[in-house]
Amino acid sequence: MHPKSNEFTALAKEGLQNERLQMNLGLMRQFSSNAHAFVTGSLGDYQSYRDHGIKVRQHALDHIDVYLEQFEESVTNNGGQVHWAETPDDLNNAVIDIIKAAGAKRIIKGKSMISEETALNVALEGAGYQVRETDLGEYIIQLAEEPPSHIVGPAIHKTPGEVEELFHEHHDLGERDISSISAMVAEGRDMLRDDFINADVGIIGANLIIAESGQTVLVTNEGNGDLSSTLPRTHIVVTSIDKVVARQEDAMAVLRLLARNATGQPLTAYTSFYSGPKREGDLDGPEEFHVIL
Repeated sequence: MHPKSNEFTALAKEGLQNERLQMNLGLMRQFSSNAHAFVTGSLGDYQSYRDHGIKVRQHALDHIDVYLEQFEESVTNNGGQVHWAETPDDLNNAVIDIIKAAGAKRIIKGKSMISEETALNVALEGAGYQVRETDLGEYIIQLAEEPPSHIVGPAIHKTPGEVEELFHEHHDLGERDISSISAMVAEGRDMLRDDFINADVGIIGANLIIAESGQTVLVTNEGNGDLSSTLPRTHIVVTSIDKVVARQEDAMAVLRLLARNATGQPLTAYTSFYSGPKREGDLDGPEEFHVIL
């Protein structure tokens, strides 16, 4: 459980009185509904695609023991390692053990809901490691020392003015005008670049894992998942067992629906398939690949 989860009721009452937050959420709801209607309509018989997506997901869940074993075998054949975690502490300790074995110090993270649920950042910082969130929304709320408020828009509750104040407080860059959203995005990108380049370990989540190939799949709109995965020498994926599908064709069936139902896009800007550590002849990529289920 996230350390601030027990504050939810009090924070919810406070949020209900926040007019700017209500406006942000209202605009997001309106935009998402309109975008969803448009992109699902572009599929033609949307319901048949949805029914097929449900079918392949349910098939994997009905045979989850078989497909998880196949996934582990496939990852191992690809040169990676699978670790099993039954509790939040198991997951956090597995990550810390991998980091210790790698002799790492600096860690970057792509967006990962599982790591939010297990309070991984708190555990890592308690073990003496530096952790940097690289999703822009997650980065903002990390600076604010707050948990995410939404699975797609973790900083949707923050106004542009509040983000500007956070950047002035935490970025030692002197006097400058970052009042526009584009200026804030550019500054956030610049500040994160050193973290990407110097990180020893990159941790990301997964939207899907594929049994037949041992691949993990991540969808993002910022590209930070790819940078967190390919630049550090150790790549760790943390995800839940229910993300498994049997085949790549099944993954594509789910991906056809995922972004349409989350952000109203046909596909996210980046849809990445990760299949293990750097192989002989590869010019780049991680030296180690770990999946914690």
